[in-house]
Amino acid sequence: MSTTQSPMLLSDALERAYSFTILNASHPLSFGQGVKVAGRALRRAGQAVGHMVGAAINAQAEVRAQNQRWPL
Repeated sequence: MSTTQSPMLLSDALERAYSFTILNASHPLSFGQGVKVAGRALRRAGQAVGHMVGAAINAQAEVRAQNQRWPL
């Protein structure tokens, strides 16, 4: 692999700072907490999609009603 194709690596200072931050985190990483966060994110995404679909359906209904009132 040539140097132009090698993946970008962190500098020593950035890697040291990143490692220090991870190792000295105030709360340990846990599987349960990760599942909770992912679940909340999926729930919020589902709600957003539901609201978007509802808004599209309402917009279509309004246009349909408007077209019935003003026939061409």
